[in-house]
Amino acid sequence: MQQPLQTATLDNGIILLGEYLPGVESVSVSFHLPSGGICDSLLAQRTGRSCCGLATLTGELMLRGAGNRDSRQLVADLDNTGVQWSQAVSMSHGSFAGAMVARQLPAALPIYADILRRPTLAADQFEPAQQVVLQNLAGTEDEPAHRTLLALRKAHSPSPWGLPSEGISADVEQLTVSDAEAFAAEFVQPHGLIISAAGRIDWPAFVAQIEQLFGDWQGHSLPPVSSGPRGPRVLHVPYDSQQTHIGLAWSVPPYRDPESLKVTAALAVLGGGSSSRLFSEVREKRGLCYSVSAGYQTHRDLANAIAYSGTTAERAQETLDVMLAEIDRLPGTITDDELERVKARAKSGLVMQQESTAARAGAMARQWYHLGRIRTLAEDLERLDQLTVADIEAWLAANPPADLTVVSLGRDPLEVPDAVSA
Repeated sequence: MQQPLQTATLDNGIILLGEYLPGVESVSVSFHLPSGGICDSLLAQRTGRSCCGLATLTGELMLRGAGNRDSRQLVADLDNTGVQWSQAVSMSHGSFAGAMVARQLPAALPIYADILRRPTLAADQFEPAQQVVLQNLAGTEDEPAHRTLLALRKAHSPSPWGLPSEGISADVEQLTVSDAEAFAAEFVQPHGLIISAAGRIDWPAFVAQIEQLFGDWQGHSLPPVSSGPRGPRVLHVPYDSQQTHIGLAWSVPPYRDPESLKVTAALAVLGGGSSSRLFSEVREKRGLCYSVSAGYQTHRDLANAIAYSGTTAERAQETLDVMLAEIDRLPGTITDDELERVKARAKSGLVMQQESTAARAGAMARQWYHLGRIRTLAEDLERLDQLTVADIEAWLAANPPADLTVVSLGRDPLEVPDAVSA
């Protein structure tokens, strides 16, 4: 009988993760390299030149030729193998992933080995790759909600953790193919690489092929990230509009902390959907805004609670006041019904994740990065079952939301109580 969860470590430090999912004919593989947006700051510290977006640009360029394949042939080979491929960059990782029918995995893995180990980084492909990144940035940098949350992360998080992993247009415009080559040589390497696969996987064959393709790849340890100061507690970004966008942030335990489940549950009660406190009090009862939510963002060593609302300039101050009141009211008022709704949504998400090999492969890699282990579906469901209102309330009583960062983007600055920003 197949073991559902498997792990292995190659001699060069590459971590292999696998989960056999019965009832599917597909398999997904995900390569998580330690080459995320945070590496932009490591190069910036060394060169004295800001290069926010280099990780994203290098990832785009790596898919434009690898091994003996030019850009067109690389995409054609992936398509001919039936791979539904993707590439993304977070602050911690650059990831390359592919989903396919299980029998095609042995043919797809050598292609990914070329992408990771032998990208051509062709000079004639640099400008097209750069333009793709700039076009993507143009679609978001002028979007007011995005600008608000970007300013919020930058103000609240210690530098460089508040920088956008997708990059900044002004930096990307100044990058060169030599920058991408230096980035790949430094950060696209096996030390810290996690390769996860989920679906109808033949684990011994998978490990043997990965060993053949990657076992002789040598790398090096990366330097630690030096954290700098954070921004102001209260920030107004002038923006000539009839709308005002409001962002709030406060620090909470990261995902690897056992207490994080209590935090995420409390935030779901506060702003996680149409039955949440913020949606009900700010949007439905008072009609103050068209959008309001709260959520959780985590790195390995730090995490933030984030609340956002988009409203009109005339109603912005009242919107902020009600949001702050609901955050302040949360400790001591959570009900059993609210927690049961949160649990139901979380369980649905976990179960549906198991039905997508791509989602599961990515989740396994992220979980290993944060925890150094993989939790089974049964374990995750049991953790939710054991969570009680008393658990959440005890944590909130000892750790009430405090030291909030408040960012507004709009016509006029808002009044923030001293007790909030102190």
